[in-house]
Amino acid sequence: MVLCSAALFGLITTFSRLAYDAGANPLTVVETRTLAFVLVFGAFQLIARRGLALPRRNLVATLPMSVGIMAMSIGYLASVFFIKVSLAVVLFYSFPLIVGVMATLTGRERFALPKALALLVAFGGLMMAIGLESDSVDWRGVALVMLGALGVACNLTFTGPYFEGVDGLTVNVWNNFWGALALGAYLALSGSVALPATGIGWAALGGVAGCYVLGLPLMFGALKYLAPSQTAVMFNLEPVISIIVAGLLLHEVTHLLQWLGVAIMLGALCFSALRGAKSEA
Repeated sequence: MVLCSAALFGLITTFSRLAYDAGANPLTVVETRTLAFVLVFGAFQLIARRGLALPRRNLVATLPMSVGIMAMSIGYLASVFFIKVSLAVVLFYSFPLIVGVMATLTGRERFALPKALALLVAFGGLMMAIGLESDSVDWRGVALVMLGALGVACNLTFTGPYFEGVDGLTVNVWNNFWGALALGAYLALSGSVALPATGIGWAALGGVAGCYVLGLPLMFGALKYLAPSQTAVMFNLEPVISIIVAGLLLHEVTHLLQWLGVAIMLGALCFSALRGAKSEA
Protein backbone atom coordinates (compact mmCIF):
# COMPACT_ATOMS: atom_id res chain seq x y z
CA MET A 1 0.00 0.00 0.00
CA VAL A 2 2.78 2.41 0.92
CA LEU A 3 4.82 1.73 -2.20
CA CYS A 4 1.85 2.12 -4.56
CA SER A 5 0.91 5.36 -2.83
CA ALA A 6 4.48 6.64 -3.07
CA ALA A 7 4.62 5.92 -6.79
CA LEU A 8 1.41 7.87 -7.40
CA PHE A 9 2.49 10.80 -5.26
CA GLY A 10 5.81 10.81 -7.09
CA LEU A 11 4.04 12.01 -10.24
CA ILE A 12 2.08 14.85 -8.65
CA THR A 13 4.78 17.52 -8.40
CA THR A 14 5.69 17.34 -12.08
CA PHE A 15 2.03 17.31 -13.12
CA SER A 16 1.51 20.38 -10.92
CA ARG A 17 4.41 22.23 -12.57
CA LEU A 18 2.93 21.47 -16.01
CA ALA A 19 -0.45 22.80 -14.86
CA TYR A 20 1.19 26.01 -13.58
CA ASP A 21 3.00 26.49 -16.87
CA ALA A 22 -0.40 26.30 -18.59
CA GLY A 23 -1.93 29.04 -16.43
CA ALA A 24 -3.18 27.34 -13.25
CA ASN A 25 -2.15 28.45 -9.78
CA PRO A 26 -1.25 26.33 -6.71
CA LEU A 27 -4.45 26.95 -4.73
CA THR A 28 -6.64 25.98 -7.69
CA VAL A 29 -4.65 22.78 -8.19
CA VAL A 30 -4.92 21.88 -4.50
CA GLU A 31 -8.67 22.61 -4.45
CA THR A 32 -9.22 20.50 -7.58
CA ARG A 33 -7.53 17.43 -6.21
CA THR A 34 -9.08 17.80 -2.73
CA LEU A 35 -12.59 18.28 -4.08
CA ALA A 36 -12.11 15.36 -6.49
CA PHE A 37 -11.28 13.10 -3.55
CA VAL A 38 -14.37 14.20 -1.61
CA LEU A 39 -16.72 13.71 -4.56
CA VAL A 40 -15.30 10.35 -5.68
CA PHE A 41 -15.04 8.65 -2.31
CA GLY A 42 -17.99 10.41 -0.72
CA ALA A 43 -20.17 9.06 -3.53
CA PHE A 44 -18.53 5.63 -3.25
CA GLN A 45 -19.25 5.42 0.48
CA LEU A 46 -22.89 6.35 -0.04
CA ILE A 47 -23.43 4.03 -3.02
CA ALA A 48 -21.78 1.15 -1.17
CA ARG A 49 -24.01 1.97 1.84
CA ARG A 50 -21.00 2.27 4.08
CA GLY A 51 -22.13 5.72 5.20
CA LEU A 52 -20.11 8.71 6.33
CA ALA A 53 -20.87 8.62 10.04
CA LEU A 54 -18.02 8.60 12.56
CA PRO A 55 -17.89 8.49 16.37
CA ARG A 56 -17.65 11.99 17.81
CA ARG A 57 -14.02 11.51 18.89
CA ASN A 58 -12.92 10.53 15.40
CA LEU A 59 -15.01 13.18 13.65
CA VAL A 60 -13.53 15.95 15.80
CA ALA A 61 -10.05 14.61 15.08
CA THR A 62 -10.61 15.06 11.34
CA LEU A 63 -10.43 18.84 11.83
CA PRO A 64 -6.76 18.96 12.88
CA MET A 65 -6.01 16.15 10.43
CA SER A 66 -7.38 18.33 7.63
CA VAL A 67 -5.06 21.13 8.71
CA GLY A 68 -2.09 18.79 8.32
CA ILE A 69 -3.30 17.62 4.91
CA MET A 70 -3.84 21.15 3.63
CA ALA A 71 -0.45 22.25 4.94
CA MET A 72 1.10 19.30 3.11
CA SER A 73 -0.84 19.95 -0.09
CA ILE A 74 -0.48 23.72 -0.31
CA GLY A 75 3.09 23.79 0.96
CA TYR A 76 4.44 21.02 -1.27
CA LEU A 77 2.57 21.83 -4.47
CA ALA A 78 3.02 25.59 -4.18
CA SER A 79 6.77 25.19 -3.60
CA VAL A 80 7.34 23.97 -7.17
CA PHE A 81 5.92 27.28 -8.37
CA PHE A 82 9.13 28.88 -7.00
CA ILE A 83 11.82 26.17 -6.98
CA LYS A 84 12.77 23.12 -9.05
CA VAL A 85 10.75 19.96 -8.54
CA SER A 86 13.89 17.97 -7.73
CA LEU A 87 14.88 20.41 -4.97
CA ALA A 88 11.35 20.54 -3.54
CA VAL A 89 11.24 16.74 -3.41
CA VAL A 90 14.52 16.47 -1.53
CA LEU A 91 13.49 19.14 0.99
CA PHE A 92 10.06 17.61 1.45
CA TYR A 93 11.73 14.35 2.31
CA SER A 94 13.03 15.80 5.50
CA PHE A 95 9.67 14.70 6.91
CA PRO A 96 10.90 11.21 7.95
CA LEU A 97 13.51 13.00 10.04
CA ILE A 98 10.79 15.14 11.61
CA VAL A 99 8.64 12.06 12.23
CA GLY A 100 11.54 10.30 13.95
CA VAL A 101 12.14 13.25 16.26
CA MET A 102 8.43 13.75 17.00
CA ALA A 103 7.75 10.07 17.64
CA THR A 104 10.70 9.89 20.06
CA LEU A 105 9.94 13.12 21.93
CA THR A 106 6.28 12.18 22.42
CA GLY A 107 7.10 8.65 23.58
CA ARG A 108 5.41 6.96 20.64
CA GLU A 109 8.63 5.21 19.69
CA ARG A 110 11.67 4.33 21.79
CA PHE A 111 14.91 6.27 21.43
CA ALA A 112 17.79 4.13 20.20
CA LEU A 113 21.34 5.16 19.37
CA PRO A 114 21.44 3.35 15.96
CA LYS A 115 18.24 5.12 14.95
CA ALA A 116 19.62 8.49 16.06
CA LEU A 117 22.82 7.91 14.09
CA ALA A 118 20.81 6.86 11.01
CA LEU A 119 18.76 10.06 11.18
CA LEU A 120 21.96 12.09 11.53
CA VAL A 121 23.45 10.43 8.45
CA ALA A 122 20.19 10.99 6.57
CA PHE A 123 20.36 14.68 7.45
CA GLY A 124 23.90 14.81 6.10
CA GLY A 125 22.70 13.24 2.85
CA LEU A 126 19.92 15.82 2.69
CA MET A 127 22.43 18.66 3.02
CA MET A 128 24.60 17.12 0.30
CA ALA A 129 21.60 16.76 -2.02
CA ILE A 130 20.58 20.41 -1.75
CA GLY A 131 24.10 21.89 -1.57
CA LEU A 132 24.48 22.59 -5.30
CA GLU A 133 21.18 24.47 -5.43
CA SER A 134 21.83 26.87 -2.55
CA ASP A 135 22.85 29.83 -4.73
CA SER A 136 19.63 29.92 -6.77
CA VAL A 137 16.96 29.01 -4.24
CA ASP A 138 13.86 31.15 -3.75
CA TRP A 139 13.20 31.29 0.00
CA ARG A 140 9.44 31.21 -0.61
CA GLY A 141 9.69 27.78 -2.16
CA VAL A 142 11.83 26.50 0.72
CA ALA A 143 9.41 27.87 3.35
CA LEU A 144 6.43 26.34 1.58
CA VAL A 145 7.95 22.90 1.13
CA MET A 146 9.05 22.78 4.77
CA LEU A 147 5.47 23.67 5.78
CA GLY A 148 4.35 20.68 3.70
CA ALA A 149 6.92 18.42 5.37
CA LEU A 150 5.75 19.49 8.81
CA GLY A 151 2.13 18.86 7.87
CA VAL A 152 2.68 15.29 6.72
CA ALA A 153 5.00 14.57 9.66
CA CYS A 154 2.34 15.64 12.16
CA ASN A 155 -0.31 13.47 10.52
CA LEU A 156 1.93 10.41 10.28
CA THR A 157 2.98 10.77 13.90
CA PHE A 158 -0.32 11.50 15.62
CA THR A 159 -3.27 10.28 13.55
CA GLY A 160 -2.83 6.49 13.61
CA PRO A 161 -5.06 5.91 16.71
CA TYR A 162 -7.96 7.79 15.11
CA PHE A 163 -8.12 5.26 12.27
CA GLU A 164 -8.49 2.31 14.63
CA GLY A 165 -11.94 0.74 14.70
CA VAL A 166 -13.36 3.01 11.99
CA ASP A 167 -13.43 3.10 8.21
CA GLY A 168 -10.21 4.84 7.15
CA LEU A 169 -11.78 5.94 3.86
CA THR A 170 -14.57 7.74 5.72
CA VAL A 171 -11.98 9.53 7.85
CA ASN A 172 -10.17 10.66 4.73
CA VAL A 173 -13.39 11.93 3.13
CA TRP A 174 -13.98 14.15 6.15
CA ASN A 175 -10.33 15.24 6.25
CA ASN A 176 -10.55 16.44 2.67
CA PHE A 177 -14.07 17.82 3.02
CA TRP A 178 -13.00 20.38 5.63
CA GLY A 179 -10.03 21.42 3.52
CA ALA A 180 -12.03 21.67 0.30
CA LEU A 181 -14.72 23.69 2.08
CA ALA A 182 -12.29 26.22 3.55
CA LEU A 183 -10.09 26.58 0.47
CA GLY A 184 -13.09 26.67 -1.88
CA ALA A 185 -14.65 29.49 0.14
CA TYR A 186 -11.40 31.46 -0.01
CA LEU A 187 -11.03 31.00 -3.77
CA ALA A 188 -14.65 32.02 -4.38
CA LEU A 189 -14.49 35.12 -2.19
CA SER A 190 -11.08 36.26 -3.45
CA GLY A 191 -11.67 35.42 -7.11
CA SER A 192 -8.34 33.60 -7.20
CA VAL A 193 -9.37 30.62 -9.35
CA ALA A 194 -6.95 30.10 -12.25
CA LEU A 195 -7.44 27.14 -14.60
CA PRO A 196 -5.11 25.79 -17.31
CA ALA A 197 -5.37 27.29 -20.79
CA THR A 198 -4.04 24.29 -22.76
CA GLY A 199 -4.90 20.64 -23.25
CA ILE A 200 -1.63 19.56 -21.67
CA GLY A 201 -2.42 21.73 -18.66
CA TRP A 202 -5.84 20.16 -18.23
CA ALA A 203 -4.36 16.66 -18.59
CA ALA A 204 -1.77 17.53 -15.94
CA LEU A 205 -4.47 18.87 -13.62
CA GLY A 206 -6.42 15.64 -14.09
CA GLY A 207 -3.26 13.68 -13.36
CA VAL A 208 -2.76 15.55 -10.08
CA ALA A 209 -6.34 14.79 -9.03
CA GLY A 210 -6.19 11.14 -10.12
CA CYS A 211 -2.90 10.37 -8.37
CA TYR A 212 -4.16 12.01 -5.18
CA VAL A 213 -7.51 10.21 -5.23
CA LEU A 214 -5.76 6.86 -5.49
CA GLY A 215 -2.69 7.58 -3.39
CA LEU A 216 -4.08 9.15 -0.21
CA PRO A 217 -6.28 6.27 1.01
CA LEU A 218 -3.38 3.87 0.44
CA MET A 219 -1.09 6.04 2.56
CA PHE A 220 -3.44 6.31 5.52
CA GLY A 221 -4.54 2.70 5.20
CA ALA A 222 -0.94 1.67 5.77
CA LEU A 223 -0.98 3.39 9.17
CA LYS A 224 -3.12 0.51 10.45
CA TYR A 225 -0.25 -1.91 9.84
CA LEU A 226 2.99 0.06 10.21
CA ALA A 227 4.62 2.29 12.83
CA PRO A 228 4.80 6.01 11.93
CA SER A 229 8.53 6.00 11.14
CA GLN A 230 8.24 2.86 9.03
CA THR A 231 5.38 4.34 7.03
CA ALA A 232 7.33 7.53 6.44
CA VAL A 233 10.54 5.73 5.48
CA MET A 234 8.88 3.39 3.00
CA PHE A 235 7.81 6.43 1.01
CA ASN A 236 11.43 6.60 -0.15
CA LEU A 237 10.28 5.51 -3.59
CA GLU A 238 8.48 8.83 -4.11
CA PRO A 239 11.47 11.20 -4.33
CA VAL A 240 13.27 8.92 -6.77
CA ILE A 241 10.23 8.80 -9.06
CA SER A 242 9.64 12.55 -8.71
CA ILE A 243 13.22 13.44 -9.64
CA ILE A 244 13.28 11.04 -12.61
CA VAL A 245 9.92 12.24 -13.96
CA ALA A 246 10.94 15.90 -13.52
CA GLY A 247 14.09 15.19 -15.52
CA LEU A 248 12.15 13.50 -18.30
CA LEU A 249 9.22 15.91 -18.62
CA LEU A 250 10.62 19.20 -17.29
CA HIS A 251 14.25 18.66 -18.38
CA GLU A 252 15.56 19.40 -14.90
CA VAL A 253 19.23 18.52 -14.40
CA THR A 254 20.27 16.58 -11.29
CA HIS A 255 24.00 16.38 -10.58
CA LEU A 256 25.80 13.21 -9.54
CA LEU A 257 26.61 14.67 -6.11
CA GLN A 258 22.91 15.34 -5.55
CA TRP A 259 22.03 11.76 -6.45
CA LEU A 260 24.70 10.59 -4.01
CA GLY A 261 23.16 12.74 -1.28
CA VAL A 262 19.70 11.34 -2.04
CA ALA A 263 21.10 7.78 -1.92
CA ILE A 264 22.77 8.42 1.45
CA MET A 265 19.61 9.96 2.87
CA LEU A 266 17.31 7.19 1.66
CA GLY A 267 19.76 4.45 2.65
CA ALA A 268 20.02 5.79 6.20
CA LEU A 269 16.25 6.05 6.48
CA CYS A 270 15.81 2.50 5.19
CA PHE A 271 18.29 1.31 7.82
CA SER A 272 16.23 3.09 10.47
CA ALA A 273 13.06 1.40 9.23
CA LEU A 274 14.64 -2.04 9.26
CA ARG A 275 15.91 -1.49 12.79
CA GLY A 276 12.41 -0.46 13.85
CA ALA A 277 10.84 -3.52 12.28
CA LYS A 278 13.42 -5.80 13.92
CA SER A 279 12.88 -4.29 17.38
CA GLU A 280 9.09 -4.67 17.08
CA ALA A 281 9.45 -8.31 16.06
